[in-house]
Amino acid sequence: MYISDWIIVIGIIIVIWFYNSKRGVGTKRPATIEDIENDIRFIKKSKIFSLEPFDSPHFIDVQDAFDVMEINYLRLKQKFFHTPEKALEIALDWHKYVESLAKLKFARTALNFDLSDKAYDKFDERVKEPSIIKEEIEKKFKSLLGEDWNKIPPDFFERRETMKKPDKETKAKLGIANEWRYYYRGLENFSENLYDWDRRREKEKEEREAEKQKRSK
Repeated sequence: MYISDWIIVIGIIIVIWFYNSKRGVGTKRPATIEDIENDIRFIKKSKIFSLEPFDSPHFIDVQDAFDVMEINYLRLKQKFFHTPEKALEIALDWHKYVESLAKLKFARTALNFDLSDKAYDKFDERVKEPSIIKEEIEKKFKSLLGEDWNKIPPDFFERRETMKKPDKETKAKLGIANEWRYYYRGLENFSENLYDWDRRREKEKEEREAEKQKRSK
């Protein structure tokens, strides 16, 4: 792909993100818990769990964090069911958390297509605030839940730091581009979201091939 093609791709991603942000991230937050949860469902489907042009462990990390924090949110929602003001506060925190996940995912997508000299500077700026929001809301939910807190799965960097490194045979089988997948497999480290991501990617490929064959007839 030529540089001009990359610029077009980046432009399309930015336009799509801007359009979606008007319907979710960055707009005035809904006023009721029902509205908040509906908006979260939109952000989940259109941003957090949407397939991107490429695969990345950081996308899986965002999805894993969403799944576990959703359970934590539902526990807190039940805990404060008879305290409407507190329940609304928790729902708004959950909304902010989901927004931060969407922004972190977008930052990774933008970084992959940014060919400028300051790509990483822009990436650092994009992830600074959502990373802090994510951490602080996790701390708050953990404090409120105590023993009922569900721990967020380790991200790629934590997995790579703590897990045994893949052997030569595994490295050769996966290849450099897919070596990260090793850290999301096995009984203790398995990610359902990676399995689902690959399943949807394969389906996408099959549909593309079917469309290609249809056009050739």
